[in-house]
Amino acid sequence: MAVLALNSHPAKRSPLRLIMPVYQYQVLKDDETVELFEVEQGMQDAPLTKHPLTSEPVKRVVSAPTLTLDHSNSYEKKSLSAGNLHKNGFTQYEKDSSSGDYYKIAGNQGPDQISHDDIHNPTE
Repeated sequence: MAVLALNSHPAKRSPLRLIMPVYQYQVLKDDETVELFEVEQGMQDAPLTKHPLTSEPVKRVVSAPTLTLDHSNSYEKKSLSAGNLHKNGFTQYEKDSSSGDYYKIAGNQGPDQISHDDIHNPTE
């Protein structure tokens, strides 16, 4: 079972520290060297086109999140429960293993379903 949780209630965030996503970038080089770096950016910020230190051309790359729930203690599991996520302004989705679609199981924000095609073939 895969679970996707989205923060849909910005008012619940701490006014002192807003959490921004970390994006991974790859430096575009002519040789076979792969150089990756991470940058904390707002979701509305434009992707970087140049390395902040070397000015080499870069592209944003998609990488898997590093959240694992298999080894969570009971407090962490309780804080990630559907009821607690809903209470704190999150929307939670569960993945249907046969279709690959996500269905809302907690929260009021967002669509009731996110299709596999929408994730893997987004329209811009």
